[in-house]
Amino acid sequence: MPQRANHPVPGWILALAIAGLLGWSPQSSAVGFQRFDLSSAGLGVGNALAADAEHLSSMAYNPSALAFREGLDFEGTLGRRWGGLDAPGASSSPGSFFVNDFYAAYRGRARSWGLGLAVNRPFRMDSDFDQEFSTAGAPTRTELDLVNINPLAAYKLRPGLAISAGPNYYRTLDFEYSSLDNSGGEIRRTGGGDALGGTAGIMFWREGWSVAATYTTGADLEVDGKNLSNNDLRLPARARIGWKWHPNLWWSVHAGAIYTRWSQYDGLGGVDPGKDWKDTYGARLGAIARLSDLVKLRFGYSFDQGPKDSRTFDPRSDTGDRHSIHLGGTWDTDPLRLSFAYAFSVTGSKDVNGARISEFDGEHETSGHRLLMTIGYSPW
Repeated sequence: MPQRANHPVPGWILALAIAGLLGWSPQSSAVGFQRFDLSSAGLGVGNALAADAEHLSSMAYNPSALAFREGLDFEGTLGRRWGGLDAPGASSSPGSFFVNDFYAAYRGRARSWGLGLAVNRPFRMDSDFDQEFSTAGAPTRTELDLVNINPLAAYKLRPGLAISAGPNYYRTLDFEYSSLDNSGGEIRRTGGGDALGGTAGIMFWREGWSVAATYTTGADLEVDGKNLSNNDLRLPARARIGWKWHPNLWWSVHAGAIYTRWSQYDGLGGVDPGKDWKDTYGARLGAIARLSDLVKLRFGYSFDQGPKDSRTFDPRSDTGDRHSIHLGGTWDTDPLRLSFAYAFSVTGSKDVNGARISEFDGEHETSGHRLLMTIGYSPW
């Protein structure tokens, strides 16, 4: 790895990043309600970083990458999401800027271990319904915004093999799960809560290629507040696999898949009658072209299955299979680097017929744009 000059670490980078994560809310850009855009580097390459150790934010896709990096590194990302929602009774609004993630990592020279901190927002629901419904239980407003604080450690068992693990602490930034009661009035449910899970990973690395796998456990989010009392909302377990081919210094190919156990999710305990969602798969494919020592370009494509059908349809979160194209780039100097990424997604038109709440029957289609901008700092 190239040696970097020593530079003092500015404390305001950490302070601003964490304050922003706690203060600005992203608009939903999820499948089910899982967000895959965990960094600019990831978004630009189709979120296919599960077997990558080159980027700081690769720890969000596989924390074993920490054992193959060197030095002290920080980065934070600002994002914006906007798009269209075409669904009976539902409305969408233009997105605003929000803080998407913050990452920090350290590994000493020739050390077998690496340490990292990942702070991101992996789950999001955000829906408003402006139609006057009549069926009891019909949603009127949904908002779920979670921050995930994930300290991580990786250990190199041998020169090309590393393992990693760390706890996931989830905390609600916003929570609302309102609906109609039997008389047609609104029951407003607002509050907050937290949950604890964990992540483990393994990576096999060689100079020209690498393979890796990661597993993140599910977690039980217990929510208290107005019209809420220890109501449970299950976050699903996720598993990732990845492969990277790096034939020369100028380009690399990245591929991966993600499996999400949506069958573990059963809505908000004591409120929903059950979801019966199906487990889903997603595919990722991307490439990175290195135009010079300073400039990289990224390209990618991703596909994600939706967990719902007409029988299990739930309008509180996005519906249908999603196809996305991705583009990104980095300008890397010493000690600063700037990155951007853009993705356009389309969820194909879905004809819902036979939903539990009949007013939601009809055509449902979404499209969305996502933009992420990152500043990174590596003092050495």
